[in-house]
Amino acid sequence: MRRFLLIRHAKSSWKNPGLADIDRPLNNRGKRDAPRMAAYLNQLEIRPDYLASSPANRAFSTATVFYNEFKDIIINFEKFQDLYFGSEDDVMYIINNLEESISLPAIFFHNPTINYMSNMFSNYPIDNIPTCGVVHLESEAENWSDVHFSNTIILNTYFPKLI
Repeated sequence: MRRFLLIRHAKSSWKNPGLADIDRPLNNRGKRDAPRMAAYLNQLEIRPDYLASSPANRAFSTATVFYNEFKDIIINFEKFQDLYFGSEDDVMYIINNLEESISLPAIFFHNPTINYMSNMFSNYPIDNIPTCGVVHLESEAENWSDVHFSNTIILNTYFPKLI
């Protein structure tokens, strides 16, 4: 059985309209929500040991907050260009190619992909994964290479406004 987390980046700033999309930082709400969500997962004993992030500043900054919360158990922390507005298949490719020693990866990326992907695992539609929202999934697969939409379910969702 394999468990993993899909995490949407925390709220980003639109304060500087001339800034390239990839460079947008977290706003004050994002800087508040990211540590709250990381601490909440830690409290629930949901502790990722591997982080994969979009290279976008807002996603990587969110992942860095989680890294700081779980740094004692993190095996690796990587950026993947395909997590910056890649497809659901791109995200699944990253999951399917994880090292077998990883027990709970967290993947940090963006809407609309996180929303589309989450709905591919669900029997009920999720209208919107909010910023810094976490989707906790479990697959029947024994190996990462066998994780698929058809053998994985959503265990729970955790959203900042609901904690």
